[in-house]
Amino acid sequence: MEPEKRMADLISVTSRLVDVLERENAILKERRHNDLAELLDEKETIGRVYQARIMGLQEDPEQLKDVDEAERHKLKELAHSVDTLVSENARMLEAAMYASKRIVEMVAEAVRDSTNTSGTYSQRGSTQMPVGKSEVRSGAISLDQTL
Repeated sequence: MEPEKRMADLISVTSRLVDVLERENAILKERRHNDLAELLDEKETIGRVYQARIMGLQEDPEQLKDVDEAERHKLKELAHSVDTLVSENARMLEAAMYASKRIVEMVAEAVRDSTNTSGTYSQRGSTQMPVGKSEVRSGAISLDQTL
């Protein structure tokens, strides 16, 4: 591929990645997590294309040596935007995952706390279970084996 076409391709792919990351970051900021699935396929696809193009450029940086300086500058600015957006995206995704995990833990804890207990007595005459065994409460069971 000619250097000018290769540069135009790199700029196009990088611009598309910037667009996807900006849209995803906006969704994360607005806490519209259900809308993230819409972008997942597009983000994965454009991310793989971007990575392949950048890796090709790193293997042979001379392929763009004859490209106009203004185009090089534009690509550098876009690459800087990608780096910034990826960092921001990672922080927001991590925060969203932590919040979701914490909500699940709180719901599970509430379910455990609201579970009915049988009110049976322990060997020491108490209805309280030792610390660490509170979630394992069972009622007494007897089995009549006569027929």
